[in-house]
Amino acid sequence: MKHSIFVLALVFLLAGCQKEIKNDPVRPIVPDQVSLLTYFPPDDSVAYFQGEGNEFSSFTIQTTYIDTQHIAQVEDNGGVTLLKIYCMTDSKIELVYREPVDSNPTLPSTSEVAAYPELETILQQPIQVGASFQGWTIQSTTAKVDTGTKVYSNVIQLTRTEDPFITTKYFAQGVGLIKTEDKMESDEEQPFVVTSTLQKIE
Repeated sequence: MKHSIFVLALVFLLAGCQKEIKNDPVRPIVPDQVSLLTYFPPDDSVAYFQGEGNEFSSFTIQTTYIDTQHIAQVEDNGGVTLLKIYCMTDSKIELVYREPVDSNPTLPSTSEVAAYPELETILQQPIQVGASFQGWTIQSTTAKVDTGTKVYSNVIQLTRTEDPFITTKYFAQGVGLIKTEDKMESDEEQPFVVTSTLQKIE
C-alpha cells in the first residue's frame, strides 16, 4: 500500500514539473550591439583607395585615435586635404569636424573635440536591414565585396538617393570604409559611375 502511494506521488510530481516547464515563456536571444569602433581602421594606419570615373576619386586616409571616443582622419585626394574628426557614442558615429588643412595638420585636444557639434551621422545602431538615418538606409549587413585585393564578407551596405545621384558606402568590421560608389542616371545607355575602392592598409 505504501509502495502504491509512493508511486502515485512520484507520478503527480513529474506531471507538475512537466507542466511548469511547458508554461515557462520562451525568451528570444537578442544579440549584443556591435561596437561601432570596429568600423574604423587601426590607429596610426594609412588606407589607400583606388578610384575610377574621376581624377580625384583616388585618395589616402590616415587614421589617428585622439582618444577612445574621438578619431581623426586626414583624407588626401591629390587636390585637397581634409581633416575629418568623428565622435563615437554607444549608438552612432558622428562626423563633428570637416575642414581643408595642410598635409600634416595639428590635431585638436580631447577637450576641444568634445565641444564640436554634430555635422552628420555616419553610422547608427541598430545595424539591421531596413534601418535608416539622415537619408541613409541599410540595404545589407551580409554583403560580399571583392576589392580586387581581398574579398570582404558580412559587409554593411548603406545607400542614399539625392537626385540625380545614388550613393552607396560599404563598411567592414576591423577595417571601416572599404568602398564608395556614386551613380548618376543619365540619358545615356550606361549611368555615370564614380568608385573608390580600398586596396591596402599599412
